Amino acid sequence: MRLISLVLFFCFLIPSAAMASSSDFDIRLKNNSPREQAAADQLRRLLDTHDVSSFVVTYSVMIDEYDAPHSHPILTINAVYLDDDNSALSIFLHEQMHWFGMILEPNMQAALKDLKTLYPTVPRGRNGGAQDDHSTYVHLLVGVQEFDIMARLVGDKEAERVLRTKPNYRWVYGEVLKNQATLRAITEKHNLNP
Repeated sequence: MRLISLVLFFCFLIPSAAMASSSDFDIRLKNNSPREQAAADQLRRLLDTHDVSSFVVTYSVMIDEYDAPHSHPILTINAVYLDDDNSALSIFLHEQMHWFGMILEPNMQAALKDLKTLYPTVPRGRNGGAQDDHSTYVHLLVGVQEFDIMARLVGDKEAERVLRTKPNYRWVYGEVLKNQATLRAITEKHNLNP
């Protein structure tokens, strides 16, 4: 029942998916620096170029050139990829998938159980994982969602390039690229495909 309430809440409070454009987003700048202004311009252009409406959960975005991208409490991106539109778009979609997973928390928990069977141990931090085991498992799901969305928007080859060149979660993205079919089967089994 909670899931249905959340879905209805988001359906009525956010703009219609058919009409989503950059003007529908509340894009704020943390420091109002030239790099953040450039990142905001880039994000607006990307939102107007690509139909991301099916993958958007939150329309509030903070750009903070000094912070690492994160999803909560407000989706925050930085200005690292000003020279790489597809990598910038990928970061935005990655953080959206964390919101998607929050809405579908029971589905995520069930998928995480499957991942723990598939990967009894996972690396952390500098070894290519996230900050802890739980986050590494979550990022396997988010990573395959991110790849699938990017492949739809820019093609498989470019989506692979974007994931392969990410400086963080290197083991996670390596597994996503190596075991797409297996990881995708888990997201499909638990209705986690956006």
